[in-house]
Amino acid sequence: MKEDHLMNRIILAFIALLTINTAAFAHSKMSGSTPSDGATAATGLDTVTLQFDRKVRLTVVSVQSAPEGTMLDTMMAMEDSEGVEGMGEIELTTNLPKGFINETEVQFQALPAGAYWLHWIAIAQDGHTMNGNVRFAVEAE
Repeated sequence: MKEDHLMNRIILAFIALLTINTAAFAHSKMSGSTPSDGATAATGLDTVTLQFDRKVRLTVVSVQSAPEGTMLDTMMAMEDSEGVEGMGEIELTTNLPKGFINETEVQFQALPAGAYWLHWIAIAQDGHTMNGNVRFAVEAE
């Protein structure tokens, strides 16, 4: 009887240990951006801020402009920018941070009116790779 009780305690301790480790190594995710995904910003936008719930190391950030006449609603319905023909690359004016961060600013020249797609790829501290998008519009003056 004592052996059964001891075995049950060992099993419960093992399950608790697995649960704690799972929570500690939960994946990071984007917690917000400015402008937010699907938002419209004022003319002249030259910075997008990315926030993450846990520290990540950004490895790739790209900003693309959609062809004239492309509506933000159309881009919001897509999973990636490859579905939009004629996307143009926007050159970043800042370098990506070298270490792990919770927040960063991505800067570029002031954007004219139109629809834009920012794509990011990052590595979490637990080694997992993740990615995401921020699709936004810049309003006409």
